[in-house]
Amino acid sequence: MKTGDIIYAKTNADFLNKAFGTNYKAWMKSIWTYDNKSIVWMVKFDNKVRGGFKNIIISDTRIAEENVDRKMFWDGNPIASTLKYKKIVMEIDDSGFSRKYIFRGVYKYNEKDSDPLSIRYYDKIADEIFC
Repeated sequence: MKTGDIIYAKTNADFLNKAFGTNYKAWMKSIWTYDNKSIVWMVKFDNKVRGGFKNIIISDTRIAEENVDRKMFWDGNPIASTLKYKKIVMEIDDSGFSRKYIFRGVYKYNEKDSDPLSIRYYDKIADEIFC
């Protein structure tokens, strides 16, 4: 998969099955563990707050996750424990007839510029991934 590639899927489970060969009937979470160093992050970048967080595309090489409610946990884990994972970012676009999952790249947490309880910045480290 290369930056900008699109996979059409009805649900997160359908996307994971098509992109990674899984066999899920349902997958309600926005993250999926790819390996022990990376997660697949399936989210909308529409400046709406969801679950206390807002996802923002800043540039072609930087995204941000604003912790609007200053939550201490992300996906049931302490935020600090989640920052070590690279994010394989899939933007969900529901604006058309079919749901699109757009590959935005692989991102790594930028500790220097971030405040984990306020806003976390991630910088692009790769434009492709092999599934």
